[in-house]
Amino acid sequence: MTTNRPDSDPHYWYGDDAERDRSIAVLEAMRTFRSAESAMRRRSQESMNMGENDLIAMRYLLRATEQGKTVGPKELAQYLGITSASITVLLDRLEKNGHIHREPSPFDRRALIIVPTIPKDAIEAATLGDVRPELIDVVERLSSDEVRIIVDFLTEMREAVDQVDNHQADRDDRA
Repeated sequence: MTTNRPDSDPHYWYGDDAERDRSIAVLEAMRTFRSAESAMRRRSQESMNMGENDLIAMRYLLRATEQGKTVGPKELAQYLGITSASITVLLDRLEKNGHIHREPSPFDRRALIIVPTIPKDAIEAATLGDVRPELIDVVERLSSDEVRIIVDFLTEMREAVDQVDNHQADRDDRA
């Protein structure tokens, strides 16, 4: 059965205006890119013998280290959305494999911080896999301004995505 109702449009909840259409196009392009990137990440996980949470944790730790921040087990567990027991198992595995070490926090002698020991370029290489010349060609065709806009956009999108569940937790705390 076919219907001509406006709500039968696959994107009826977004509205019909041109600005929304552009937004939808960008978000759908990001979804298809993420699917391809997920497949590449699975291949990387296999090559490094690391699970998805392991790689996500390492990226988070490396980003924090780059920013001069320290990360404790509780913060990492919250970021990954896992329990304290699960974070302990994950950290034990990463430490056993030489990817991190735990040391006393300089701010609280009762707490620990997690320090990545694997070089950032090793994680990036494993995460990106073999960077194909075709991918480099696409990026090299961008102007400096386009690169800045894309990097800024993706950084803001990552920050927004990182906050999605945090907002739900805030609402749950107020309930």
